[in-house]
Amino acid sequence: MKIIHSMPLLIRDEASLAEDLIMAKQCFQSLLASEDHLVVIYNQGCLSNEEWQNILSAIGLSAVILGNGENIGIAQARQACFQYIWDHHSEVDYISEIHVDMIFPANWYVPLIDFLAGSDEPMISPGIVTQYGELQPIQLGTPVPATPQEMIALLESLSRDECHPGFVHPVVHKAHILKEIGGYDVRFFKGKQGYEDDSLLLGYLYYLGTRTHWRPKCYLKSWVYHATMAQRMSLANKHLDFDLNEAGLFYQYGAKGMQQLSIIHPTSPTFDLMIDKFTQRGPN
Repeated sequence: MKIIHSMPLLIRDEASLAEDLIMAKQCFQSLLASEDHLVVIYNQGCLSNEEWQNILSAIGLSAVILGNGENIGIAQARQACFQYIWDHHSEVDYISEIHVDMIFPANWYVPLIDFLAGSDEPMISPGIVTQYGELQPIQLGTPVPATPQEMIALLESLSRDECHPGFVHPVVHKAHILKEIGGYDVRFFKGKQGYEDDSLLLGYLYYLGTRTHWRPKCYLKSWVYHATMAQRMSLANKHLDFDLNEAGLFYQYGAKGMQQLSIIHPTSPTFDLMIDKFTQRGPN
């Protein structure tokens, strides 16, 4: 086994329950087509661990289920998955971060692992197709297929031996480097979502040294469907979670870190504005 997958698993209740379950089953069924499909799940709601075990067993997917159905947040849940893998599968070389709103072609991670094995990169992302037909990170578009099978055929057809600057989920990490930078430092991320990815990007940048001018990359030999924030942006009070994590990111890395993120994300004013906000100068 070369890779283990991690997932903070959230299923919304009431009106969205049926839709989310269909999406989850499509995700897990597609993951099953890959040779390495062990996934460590942190159950964040609203089904019980026993209900999930029954669903996953029926699909035939190998899974470890952590948590108890409480939404403790993305960073906290993901870190618990990392810790489980480090503690119980220290021999595994690669860890992925996946989400429930994804569809995977068979062995989607193989080109990404091959890329990492031949480079000094600590992590790599595939290209993704979003629910709106966006091809990221290359900013092209495509019609969105109607069925998972058609989507998988599209993903396989997009494969090209190109590497582009950018960062998307899913992402594959070298497990030992992820452990060395500590994963997510949950002391700083009290909100349920927001900015946790940027903390990992800075962790890798400082691990490699700012003199290297490291930037995250996507290797387009692999493509995955990711609806992107299809669930969590519908949660109540999400702005409060983003505010908490915005403060946490700044307190963790300070103004120098935000300057580095402005270079990593050159089209976004977010991190320059964050410097102004937390140094109490206010935007110009």
